[in-house]
Amino acid sequence: MRREREPWAEVLTLGDVRFGILAGGPFDGRCFPLPGGIPEVLEVPGPIGDDQPRTVRYALREGLYRYAPAAPARSAA
Repeated sequence: MRREREPWAEVLTLGDVRFGILAGGPFDGRCFPLPGGIPEVLEVPGPIGDDQPRTVRYALREGLYRYAPAAPARSAA
């Protein structure tokens, strides 16, 4: 019998609001509000600045949302 694993995350709760803990990247050690449930990927608004990405991606691994940099764009050959 095969059992699907549910994603789990270390969550900080403040009243009714839950926050996922970010690890690595520009927001290392900060928390971000979670929508309902435990999403496997969080898209966080990027840092302020012209040369900064609009969103920063964090993927759920080992209970924390870990920085998942976007792969560089490949040019067509």
